[in-house]
Amino acid sequence: MDKVGIVGVGNMGESVLRALLQKGVKKESLCFVEARKDRALSIGKTYGVKDVKRVSELTKRSDLVVVAVKPQDARKVLPDVASSMDGSKVLVSIMAGVTMANIIALAGRSVKVIRMMPNIAVKVGQGVIGVAAGADVSQKEVSKVKELFSSAGLAVDVGEELMDAVTSLGASSPAFFLLFLEAMIDGGVKTGIPRDKARAISLQVIKGTIAMLEEENVHPALMREMITSPGGTTISGLAALEDKAFRGSVIEAIEKAAQRAKELSL
Repeated sequence: MDKVGIVGVGNMGESVLRALLQKGVKKESLCFVEARKDRALSIGKTYGVKDVKRVSELTKRSDLVVVAVKPQDARKVLPDVASSMDGSKVLVSIMAGVTMANIIALAGRSVKVIRMMPNIAVKVGQGVIGVAAGADVSQKEVSKVKELFSSAGLAVDVGEELMDAVTSLGASSPAFFLLFLEAMIDGGVKTGIPRDKARAISLQVIKGTIAMLEEENVHPALMREMITSPGGTTISGLAALEDKAFRGSVIEAIEKAAQRAKELSL
């Protein structure tokens, strides 16, 4: 899988391109197709990677074809991708909600498929990527794809039946967390801290908490107990959150997002 082609270089497609370059894939081994001419010119100029104009040409050139178009464009793009696919090539789909069965049906022929569900943080190399491979994809091929994407973040193997759950927990939950972060900052402002300082404090609280969880390999509940003194400030705040069913609301948000991902699946 020395040669990689990317169909669609929007935000996520560009993130994939950047990750591949950071991994050491040579520019000469990469190519892309992008329907928007101004976007194609910008990507080509920024990264020095060739725009081959046609999907069929990209597939012929590539060992690995990454399809990063919007799900609604799958019907138009997949037949062109499949036209030049053979048993040596692998199609990697990062189209949210498009199942492997539907990819093959839309392609009109049997192709090797790996589904990947990245989140927004792949842009900074700290993403999480759910990975589900078709039965005809070898473990060697899966490992190679995961290695290529390793500079984008953490790749987690899951069955396709869990991809909707991964879409929620991995791709949607950053928005849930950001809402909580906004509330933290607003809480600081309400208690008298200037907004810029409230933002700086809140961000560092998150960074420090994550670093401690990872470095000390401590369970979140145990770390929370370390902070929570009897009759202190922390337990007062936690009681207020529990009174508003904070934990249950977060669980419900993840569950609802997963249900919606299933409803939107093609």
